Amino acid sequence: KNSYSIRLNVNDGNDFYAKSLTLTITDVNETPTDLALSATSIAENSATGTEVGTLSATDPDSGNTFTYSLVSGTGDTDNASFTVDGTSLKTATSLDYETKNSYSIRLNVNDGNDFYAKSLTITITDVNETPTDLALSSSSIAENSATGTEVGTLSTTDPDSGDNFTYS
Repeated sequence: KNSYSIRLNVNDGNDFYAKSLTLTITDVNETPTDLALSATSIAENSATGTEVGTLSATDPDSGNTFTYSLVSGTGDTDNASFTVDGTSLKTATSLDYETKNSYSIRLNVNDGNDFYAKSLTITITDVNETPTDLALSSSSIAENSATGTEVGTLSTTDPDSGDNFTYS
């Protein structure tokens, strides 16, 4: 409510005088109260510059314009792996689930006068990657060996641990 009507009385002991007054409330800018990211996970190996999610702010004032940035402080461990472009949080490097599966960042929203900062965790989702090599433990066998004689053991190099392989 931006105005209040009140009625005041003054009394001098014998007589009184009454008058109606209007109090006008002036708006002041309040600090944003929260910051949100539309998505907090991204698939590993996404190209540098891939959008993680869209930033938004909660603020008691309507009509404010917000500026977002990565800032130092508690939770900023992995800020260098991301960038802010307008309202988008984007990757600044290719992220590898097998190396690191979650990143801690600290974001700030400024409404032109006041700011609010918050730490968020970005989760990297695993993507099945192609094997990178195939090896045979022995590459020679004696001539005239019987059919079915083992030549060697096959093995695979794969960035994903726990995968099962079929050879043909």
